[in-house]
Amino acid sequence: MPASYHIDIAGYAAGADRKWVDNLLSHFEVPGVEQGRRGSARHVTQLGLYHIALVRVIARELGAPLKTSVMLATMLLRTESPELPVIGPLALRFDRDRFQREVDARVAEAVEAIVPARRGRPPARMIG
Repeated sequence: MPASYHIDIAGYAAGADRKWVDNLLSHFEVPGVEQGRRGSARHVTQLGLYHIALVRVIARELGAPLKTSVMLATMLLRTESPELPVIGPLALRFDRDRFQREVDARVAEAVEAIVPARRGRPPARMIG
């Protein structure tokens, strides 16, 4: 069973706040993300972390809309080639190994620093 992370870890790995990650996952189907039903948390796999982080980079650095960023990230992470043809002679070059090492390093930091918020009601006080 692959490791599962919560969206605060995904946000840290992507350099984004929780609201941005929630917005992304609410509007788009992202590979590696198990959509929680109402009242349950989403679960993000390592693949999902890579997708979220790459969508963030494309959207922020290239100024692409989220829909385009999700599509490009999915295509870049699915292909084995380091280059993705875009239009005619134009192609995107992707250093997958470097990108994944950087994301993995941020995830390792986040796992040590971020404790997921408890969901639901706080436990009742024990009197006695």
